[in-house]
Amino acid sequence: MSFRQVLEKFTTTMGKPAIVMEQTLKELMGLRRLVLVIAAGLIPAIFFGAVVWRESFRSGAMSLEMQTHTFVGYFLIFSFIWIAGFYITYMIITSGMDFVSKEEEEGTLLLMVSKPIGRFQFIIGKFLALLITTLLIELVVLFGSILIFWALLGLEPESVRALVGLVFWIFLYSILIVILFDALTIAISTLFKGKVIKTVLTMLLVMLVFGVGPILRMVWPTAYENYHLYYIDPGYHLGNTYVSISEQAISGRMTPQSQAYLGIFTGTYKAGMEELVLAMFTGSSESFDPDIRAMPPSLEQTNYLNPLVSVLLCLVVSAAALGGAKVAIERREVY
Repeated sequence: MSFRQVLEKFTTTMGKPAIVMEQTLKELMGLRRLVLVIAAGLIPAIFFGAVVWRESFRSGAMSLEMQTHTFVGYFLIFSFIWIAGFYITYMIITSGMDFVSKEEEEGTLLLMVSKPIGRFQFIIGKFLALLITTLLIELVVLFGSILIFWALLGLEPESVRALVGLVFWIFLYSILIVILFDALTIAISTLFKGKVIKTVLTMLLVMLVFGVGPILRMVWPTAYENYHLYYIDPGYHLGNTYVSISEQAISGRMTPQSQAYLGIFTGTYKAGMEELVLAMFTGSSESFDPDIRAMPPSLEQTNYLNPLVSVLLCLVVSAAALGGAKVAIERREVY
């Protein structure tokens, strides 16, 4: 087979998922849905900017340098937990959980598989549409949150520039999150039919990713390290990846408060409640880093695994989920 024939075959093959992707994009990018989804993503920024952080940053007690470093730390943990965390996963799950069952109920799945489009190509089209939509909305919410904080807290331009400098790196991390949860959601949508069982599995999935690690480290802190339980802790892998990526930003160094929160949440820093309370309430001069005259000293990273290992494990899980979806859709009887 000549190179031209291979290229034509590849173009034809990729064009088939594009048909499904285009159709799904139209459904996901409806104006009313976009407005509601983006508004939901910005609500926490409005709350934190207007209520939680308002007095701290409007009191004038901080120097410009301290304001910038402090808010960079706040924004990094806010983005990890909310924008690139619960918000993005909830958006993916609610958007993609009924992909297959909805098509089946409306009869469009039968119509689709009767055409020269492979069933796995159908899945890939859905996967790509959800990935593109989620990442576009993520960008809007990231920049929108920065604008809200700027307006409500009266941040200095230097602080705003530091936040904008984080967007690329947070977005880069978000690509991994979207791939992972997109694949898992597609797999659950394909493997299971009942809405109740899909809801239960989804709740278990979210608890596994965001809740198991903190419980294991709190109840069995020694066993967590001795038995290498971090290998099966999804939250650790996500935190390990996030820290590695965010540190590439010029303004990406986390404050000890943020490190303590992330340490408790994911295990990437050696942080317990004592470190968290100390980081939150210590105000003595000894807590400030003399090198930059603003930021307190960093907490120690756990460094259980190389961040690249965490990334590869997430991609392996994503590939396995898509593989399971492929097997399930090809064996599914469509009426």
